[in-house]
Amino acid sequence: MKSGVIDIVEYVARKLDLNFSRIEDEITIHLEDARYIMTAIWKPDYDVLYFSCDIGLIVSEDKYLAVADVLAKINERVWIGHFDFLSGHNRIIYSLPIPFISSLLIEEELIESIFQIVTNECSRCYHCFEIVLHDAAEPNCSALFMDAVGEA
Repeated sequence: MKSGVIDIVEYVARKLDLNFSRIEDEITIHLEDARYIMTAIWKPDYDVLYFSCDIGLIVSEDKYLAVADVLAKINERVWIGHFDFLSGHNRIIYSLPIPFISSLLIEEELIESIFQIVTNECSRCYHCFEIVLHDAAEPNCSALFMDAVGEA
């Protein structure tokens, strides 16, 4: 099972015709026409399958505090995983660790769902980060933070 976890991730990437590269228990996959670069790493010592996704935005020093503020607000709304800075590179990433992976039934559908979760969360929040990075005015990402369930 342990080496098979990344094998299944690779199989799904192949099935979805995604560009990827793999080294042992780590695979890097290009999502959304290479807009996002997702890495999946199998950590057998912790029994965790870890996904991180670089959303392709670099944070300049002058925008660090503004992005950190928005990042905290976004993370309050993210149910699964979280956004963070990739230290040393000033890049925004989405992280999603799946613990106790060997006790789960790992099938294509689960991995496809994880790909979809990562893509959805990154796409949902990308524009808010982009506004903060490229707009000199105070960002307004309130639409991102609204719950519209049951509203028409």
